[in-house]
Amino acid sequence: MLSLTTQDVKMGQTLADKQAVISALAEWLEQDGNVAAGYADGMLAREAQTATYLGQGIAIPHGTQECRHLVKQTGIKALHLPDGVDWGDGEKAYLVLGIAAGSDEHLELLRRLARALSRDDLAEQVRRAESRQDILRLLQGEEESSQAPVLGWRREWMRTGVEATSLAALQRAACELLNADDTERQALQASSLHLGQGWWLSQAPASGEPRAALVTTTGFEHSGQPVRALLALAVNGNGHRPLLAQLADWLLADKGQALAAMADSTALHTALARGPHAPGEDGLADNQRLVVVRNHQGLHARPGAMMVQIAKQFEADIRVRNLDGDGHDVNGKSLMKLIGLGVRPGHQLLLTAEGPDAAAALEQLVTAINEGLGEDVMPVAAGPTLVHQVQDIAPDTEMRGVGASPGTAIGPLFVEVPVHFDYPDTACDADAEQRRLKAALAQADTDLAAAAEATHEPQARDILSMHRELLGDPALAEGAQARLQRGASAPAAWWSEIDSAATRQAASPNAMLAERAADIRDIGRRVMAILCDTPLPQTPNAPYIWVAEDIGPSDVVNMNAELVLGLVTAGGGPSSHSAILARSLGIPALVAMGGAVMGLKSGTQAILNGDAGTLHVAPADRVLEQAKARQAQERQLAEQAWEHRDQAAVTTDGHRLEVGANLGDTAKTAAAVEGGAEGVGLLRTEFVFMGRSQAPDLAQQQAEYDKAFTALNGRPLVARTLDVGGDKPLPYWPVPKEDNPFLGVRGIRLCMQQPELLETQLRALLTAAGDRPLRIMFPMVADWAEWRFAKEMFERVQAEVQAADVQLGIMVEVPSAALNAQLFAQDADFFSIGTNDLTQYTLAADRGNGELAALSDGLHPAVLRLIAMTVEAAHAHGKWVGVCGELGADPQALPLLLGLGVDEVSVSPGRVPLVKARVRECSLARCKDLAAKALRARDAQTVRALTGEIQ
Repeated sequence: MLSLTTQDVKMGQTLADKQAVISALAEWLEQDGNVAAGYADGMLAREAQTATYLGQGIAIPHGTQECRHLVKQTGIKALHLPDGVDWGDGEKAYLVLGIAAGSDEHLELLRRLARALSRDDLAEQVRRAESRQDILRLLQGEEESSQAPVLGWRREWMRTGVEATSLAALQRAACELLNADDTERQALQASSLHLGQGWWLSQAPASGEPRAALVTTTGFEHSGQPVRALLALAVNGNGHRPLLAQLADWLLADKGQALAAMADSTALHTALARGPHAPGEDGLADNQRLVVVRNHQGLHARPGAMMVQIAKQFEADIRVRNLDGDGHDVNGKSLMKLIGLGVRPGHQLLLTAEGPDAAAALEQLVTAINEGLGEDVMPVAAGPTLVHQVQDIAPDTEMRGVGASPGTAIGPLFVEVPVHFDYPDTACDADAEQRRLKAALAQADTDLAAAAEATHEPQARDILSMHRELLGDPALAEGAQARLQRGASAPAAWWSEIDSAATRQAASPNAMLAERAADIRDIGRRVMAILCDTPLPQTPNAPYIWVAEDIGPSDVVNMNAELVLGLVTAGGGPSSHSAILARSLGIPALVAMGGAVMGLKSGTQAILNGDAGTLHVAPADRVLEQAKARQAQERQLAEQAWEHRDQAAVTTDGHRLEVGANLGDTAKTAAAVEGGAEGVGLLRTEFVFMGRSQAPDLAQQQAEYDKAFTALNGRPLVARTLDVGGDKPLPYWPVPKEDNPFLGVRGIRLCMQQPELLETQLRALLTAAGDRPLRIMFPMVADWAEWRFAKEMFERVQAEVQAADVQLGIMVEVPSAALNAQLFAQDADFFSIGTNDLTQYTLAADRGNGELAALSDGLHPAVLRLIAMTVEAAHAHGKWVGVCGELGADPQALPLLLGLGVDEVSVSPGRVPLVKARVRECSLARCKDLAAKALRARDAQTVRALTGEIQ
């Protein structure tokens, strides 16, 4: 809890005016490391927005929401001004507290301050204070009496909309509610203190039981100050302090005017009990609205300008928060602030308005945003659903998403409704709640460890290991601990911290990193289930297609793969961990289906087509029979392909294509060979570096690589050197945060900063190879200098090790490498085209973004031309070209790759037999004709239509 110390108070200060006081406070906060330069401007801006005079000679200047980013550490500084400084509206400030707060750590101190204001003589005592200790004692107020009965709000002692033109009239109304006797009445009418924002306090000793009355009015002035409401207290002792604290919460949140405007006593009573930040029944406060931006380009300058113009028509203060962004409020009347929110299509905006015309402002803004702010909008169905209710859907309806794992699944839907965790928001014993949370975290870690031990899937083990790291992340624990100390219950503290962390992660401009938010929520739900003693959803005992908002990696790891026919998620992307696991398990999957999929009814028959990216719901008999026939054909082809898996991939006219396997670790090498792979076409060596507290040494790396060489038994191994960076960070190799890690320091660029890591890896690969065939390639090479750096290091190490059969190549992942292929081909032994990255860099379309799935197609003519340039340059110098991206496994792409002259493809191990079978169906001559036509095509759709000629 933040507290004011004697070191934070300066006594006997003399300053000319309010601006000088604020400047002095800001300079002090900056010197002590609480804020960065420029915070004073934010404090002055706050003064222009609203009065910060609290009452009783005390003011609390603080920065606006827009300058919160300048706060480095929450802090409070106090200046004692015995001569007083004019703070506006005829009020003099004798004590000014400058506040720097990036969160709500300071609120408890301000609540105590607000309670102290109830003392009639506080202003004079503050002015006459002689020491810092005097100031602290006055601000703390008297100690709470344990004997004083606690006073609560009662509806019968509240009255709203009282017609009055004087404070005396309001006091008489309050006395009637309290049934005050003559002594109490006289004392109440003689006492009046302006608390701020139109709220006044009258207090008198109680003749009998303590009582508290609240009356509100339409508004008038008293002694130059506004009057909107009166709190009348007939009390003895300190039992009324909780009431003052609740009222102080509203005033400190600058929502006193909104509280006084409540329609009736029931609304007023409820508002005081729930606090100024509590949501309504629909998840929103009365002065808030939620709206989804459906503009195709999000909220850029043109629609943003229209939104600002609408907001400026109203007197109300309008705040805007991007719930899919960083979670901060900005001024809705500032175009620069709105653009800075980074609002993309489908993002949710929370609009908050305060002021006399707030309701009208919200209504007009919501209407304008829904209508596109002058632009066309996407269909409403693209927006997220807030409540999961079954919706009627027409039979034989086809829904579209993004294919994440190929194949056809037919069966009943199981729609998983999110679990509702029931828990109290607050708790009295913070230490007990801390012990409770610690026990739940320990249990969750034990469960994850057991699941990792039980699974036979290497990728699943890696992901569960990563989840254990997340679970033990000190930032999560520290954040939850801070919330516990502020009175939150263990479940409330934990989920608030999880929600904040996941929201920040989801706001990443890198879609692949944003998808990691699912991992954070996954561990969050696991702990919540333990804390709330609530079992997670039980899946059916019969085969089903699993539909959920998001399927966490641990869900995939723990599911019964024999019963799950397919996976469908409303959100996510093809790079999410659940999608990766679905591909590795051979389960058809769709992602980014949109919120409408959650309205489907469990048990409804459906057809999932992972290749086409479609979900056919309640299909007609004819469609169902066609799907079953296609599924049977797929099964038959797979069985035939498996039987002939060891046969070479040779076209009908005698051209051979080498088919290798892509591996994420060495454990599956033997299985890949058993599945017909003619070698490893891509070994992602970063697996050796993951899941460790420090970089692996030479012996550890050599042992891992030797496993692959042994299993290959003389077949070639193509190893990609370490490919990590901002999008795939290592815990022991921190890198600065980048706005776009895909275009930042990664791959060979990062190795150039830490050459000793690359040198050790090269030495381990060459030593492990011995006389066995090794092909080494460097990732993300875009420039000649990068290639020469890597090759010169290789030559130095190879001169010492002298491995017998080694080739050195380049991964063609960026357009510059393809455009300069003629240059690189003179020096490199081979090229391996990473079509996933090459496609996204060529088309400027993030492959992890489901909204761009249609554009991010490796069969786009621009991508095919780069592949053709690379092949032509390599063959001119007698070098070979492989394709190690997912395009190599695409049945429509294979004939084109053959026709373009690609020599080798490398695919996931499970696809090797099918790829070889597809090659055997093709004629090289016809493939060349098809490739020539594809290079002249206008777009990817045209190319895919052309591939039908060779089916």
